[in-house]
Amino acid sequence: MSHFKCSSVYNNYNNPQAREFLSDKIGQTNNYNIHVNKINKNKLIKTIYIYKYYKKSSGTDLDKLNHFCKFVPRQTLSSFLVRNELFKLIQDVHGDIIEGGVFVGGGLAAFAQLSAIYEPYNHIRQIVGFDTFGGYPEFSDKDKTRFSPPHAKTGGLKADVLKDLEECFKLYDLNRPLGHIPRVELVKGVAEKTIPKYVKDNPHLVVAMLFLDFNLYSPTKAAIDNFLPRMPKGSVIAFDELSFKAFPGETLAVLDSIGLSNLRIKRFTHNPHISYAVLE
Repeated sequence: MSHFKCSSVYNNYNNPQAREFLSDKIGQTNNYNIHVNKINKNKLIKTIYIYKYYKKSSGTDLDKLNHFCKFVPRQTLSSFLVRNELFKLIQDVHGDIIEGGVFVGGGLAAFAQLSAIYEPYNHIRQIVGFDTFGGYPEFSDKDKTRFSPPHAKTGGLKADVLKDLEECFKLYDLNRPLGHIPRVELVKGVAEKTIPKYVKDNPHLVVAMLFLDFNLYSPTKAAIDNFLPRMPKGSVIAFDELSFKAFPGETLAVLDSIGLSNLRIKRFTHNPHISYAVLE
């Protein structure tokens, strides 16, 4: 689902299957500008094999979606399981789920589906996603490091998927109880502006989970500063890039806003990236 710059792939991976696959398939997609010059060769080849297997496998696309575990990589399943565990932690905590950094929407959709499964009649809880839907905004000095990947720049990881997600969640509403009451909200714009405005426009707001995936210092700090006062004891703040050297901004934002020593930060044994703390 990503737009690869084929010349970069060819220069780095002289692999006939990669050439054929990228020319015929990935090169036809759009919306995303993901640089691949540092992608591990084995990972790329595995992706090729999975895609080719998916295309030739028996059944319709709907059949394959219904048997997704045949095709979805282990790492993707792990990320979904983490969100399941996070959701169970706040199932009895009143308040909304806020995701900062939606990208193409898989994580936000996971939280929405879990809410429909575990609490189908909880029409109070909202799932709210914040994103520019135009890639990274401006990088600050606190976001720059010699370990930064090529897409760590203004406009990097652009995913113009707002209309696509709006359609996605309309279909989601058709397959759950109380579907006439919207459960998912998408907020487009620069977080430093949209988050304070959202809090002001929603004085009733209580936050049960804050999932931080902005990667950058300034939007992460804006989210913590504005949402943390709305989080009761027992609520969860989760991090996707904490202690991640390619994106130091998230860690620095936590240091400046909360202080690491004030949080009991935990992790999951099956996922190296996502960590969390339950507010005490």
